[in-house]
Amino acid sequence: MKNVSKIAAGAAALTIALSLIGCASKEPVNKTTKQEKAQKEIKIELTFLQNECNRLINKEEDAEKTFQSYKNDFNLLSTSIDSTSKVTEMGNNELQESFDQLEKDVNKLSGKEFLKAYKKYTSAKTIYQVTMMENIHSILESTNGTEDKDLGVTFFYNHIHSTQEDINKDIKPTLNNIQNGPIYKLALVQDELQKHRDNFSKKQLEQLETATQAFKGSLNAQLIKVNSYKNTIKNPYTRSSFSNEEAEKDIEARTYLTDFESDLGIINPDIY
Repeated sequence: MKNVSKIAAGAAALTIALSLIGCASKEPVNKTTKQEKAQKEIKIELTFLQNECNRLINKEEDAEKTFQSYKNDFNLLSTSIDSTSKVTEMGNNELQESFDQLEKDVNKLSGKEFLKAYKKYTSAKTIYQVTMMENIHSILESTNGTEDKDLGVTFFYNHIHSTQEDINKDIKPTLNNIQNGPIYKLALVQDELQKHRDNFSKKQLEQLETATQAFKGSLNAQLIKVNSYKNTIKNPYTRSSFSNEEAEKDIEARTYLTDFESDLGIINPDIY
């Protein structure tokens, strides 16, 4: 009986020891697996960027639209791996040189660095700051009701004493500038938001989507107002005839954008 007890005790001890060994070895295995997955995902993105770079250099399609998306994708990966290589302009030499440097920087990463980079690459804060924030803040300035940046307000003050002929002549260029400036930038922001929506929480997504829709409403109000001054019987600039719609939409967008950036830990006094 004593031998049986000793055997049973030994078996129990062996089981416990093996379970402890299993627990101890599981963590490194999981960590290695995560690092390998991170490396694989970053290498996939690097291959995608190489293909997009080639398409831009060879002018295979709408270069301007492709470049804006490529620039955001490139700079997001570059920022995530702490590379100094950035894309700013669409020139063949710059495109190839910046990619070559990025590829070198990616290939230097260790397993731990790949994992750290991938976490940053999929972070809502990094994605927003790199791919959307500059355009968002530019749009914000375009709807804030002050001269120079807000093209609708600038148009108003520039034509207080203008003839109807001069007003009519400047309407189309102003509408084009609004369409090709803030409205175009808003479309880029919405494209990036759609591309990365899975990396934002439900709350963050609602905040940013509401803000962009409010910006869209404010910019559309600018278009309608400027266009309404064409062929009016009485010079509209003898009084301030702007509706409140643009200002209301701007306030709504500013509120949601402030909440969104605050949630991400981004403090921008200019928004408030």
